[in-house]
Amino acid sequence: MTMNIPSGLEDHNLEIYRFKNTARAIYDGKTMNYLDLPESIREVFQAELISDRKACNCLRSKMCITDAEQMEVTFVSCRYGALNHIADLKGKKTASDMPVCDETETCPGYDIVCKAPEGPGGSLAKREFQIAVLIASGKLDKEISDELGIKMPTTRTHINRIREKLGVNNRIEIALWMHKQGTL
Repeated sequence: MTMNIPSGLEDHNLEIYRFKNTARAIYDGKTMNYLDLPESIREVFQAELISDRKACNCLRSKMCITDAEQMEVTFVSCRYGALNHIADLKGKKTASDMPVCDETETCPGYDIVCKAPEGPGGSLAKREFQIAVLIASGKLDKEISDELGIKMPTTRTHINRIREKLGVNNRIEIALWMHKQGTL
């Protein structure tokens, strides 16, 4: 039986995760603050942030972050902050994995700073992502409707759109897809 452990514990890759509103990293078998990583590693993420004008503008103007280090930490924790077994940095190649966030519904950086997992039919909208997370955590349609304050037909419409975008047939496949993406 293969055990899926976070990247960076037993290999030379890097895993970033959120902890108490900051970015942490698992690298070379150790956990540390993201800002304590070697500069050569941070440069990869800095270059990505610099080249992503929409993310830079959103961090500055919509999220009101002006400090360069705080912009970098926020960018990295939003785009790479899901703790999973898929390396966020392998060599010089990054693989984003948007974490579940309590602020998804109101965050101005949704799918700009963070990147929503994309299915064959496109990215999930904010509400669709929230519902997919709730489905993956085992919630029933009625529970989802109650939790989000929406009517059952609206919930079912969102679920149909999620299935179309992800190219799946049912809620089990939605949950499996979300888990595979490392968002939970």
